[in-house]
Parts: sequence; C-alpha cells; structure tokens
Amino acid sequence: MIAQTTHIETPPEWESTGDWDSHREALYLALTKAKKDDGFIVEMGCGDGSSELMDSYCRTNGLYLRSYETNKEWADKYYGVMWIGDYESLIKVLVKYGKVALIFLDVAPAEKRKLILELAKDNAKVFVIHDTEPGAEYVYGMASVLSSFKYRIDFKPTGKPHTSIVSNFINVAKWI
Repeated sequence: MIAQTTHIETPPEWESTGDWDSHREALYLALTKAKKDDGFIVEMGCGDGSSELMDSYCRTNGLYLRSYETNKEWADKYYGVMWIGDYESLIKVLVKYGKVALIFLDVAPAEKRKLILELAKDNAKVFVIHDTEPGAEYVYGMASVLSSFKYRIDFKPTGKPHTSIVSNFINVAKWI
C-alpha cells in the first residue's frame, strides 16, 4: 500500500529550510510513531538537518538513539555520533543483535542506501529514506528496493527532494 503527500504537520523547528533537510517532516512523523518497546532509533548519515533534532526528540521522549557516520569530520561535529568504517558491517551487527524501531537513512555515498535497505529490510520496523524522487533514481537506484516493501509513504514537498517511509511490518500509509 502506497500513500503520497506533499505536507506533514510538524513543530516549527522540524520544518524544512532547503533541499538538504527536506526529510525533516517525514522523519518527525516516523519518530512520533516509534515506541520504546520496538527498539532503538538509528541515524545513518548525520548532518545539520537531522542529528541535533533527532537527539533532542529521542531524549525528550525516552527513545534510544544511535547515530553513525563514515565521514570522521561529520561524526566529530555532533555529540554522540559514532564514526564507523562502513555501513555494511554495522547493518550486519544490527540485524544479528539489534531490535530496531526506525532507521533514518541519509548516507553518502548515495548508492549505499539501496544496499543498506536490502540488508536490513526485514529487521527494522520502519525506514525513512531521503532523496527518493524519480529524478534521483540514476544516482540512488532505489526504486526496485522501495517497491519491495509492503507499506510506503512518499513525501513529496513541492520543489524539494522527496523522502520515503517504508515498512514490512507497520502500515505506515495509515499515518497520513
């Protein structure tokens, strides 16, 4: 089941300010649905558009956040972000040992997003993936893996990159 929307109601601090943070509204929606008992929240690819907001939201709402980054300069910029060598190894550990409520996926290089989705698609309850518009398919190549999920929301803010929320466990389409 696929749902589409161009607007998600959020507090002012979660509103997108440009192309680089056009995922904020979709990420906020997914975070508000996360339950502590579902597992931890994972941020893969930190940045100005997500890391501090996610940290604040999770601390305030009793959710456990783990943030990871492969670029040491970006990892050092934010409190609590762990620098890792590669995301594939991380996913293998999460799949084997972790209970994951939500994975926010905004990693570089871009083509890693598809691989991460394929490796963990049946282990995380919900994924939020930035840059899923058809015009970016030539870079990200995610159309086939996104369409393999049972439930999906495509957030299409006017004039900005799209973000998708997908799940094989939760009917996220009912969220809008």
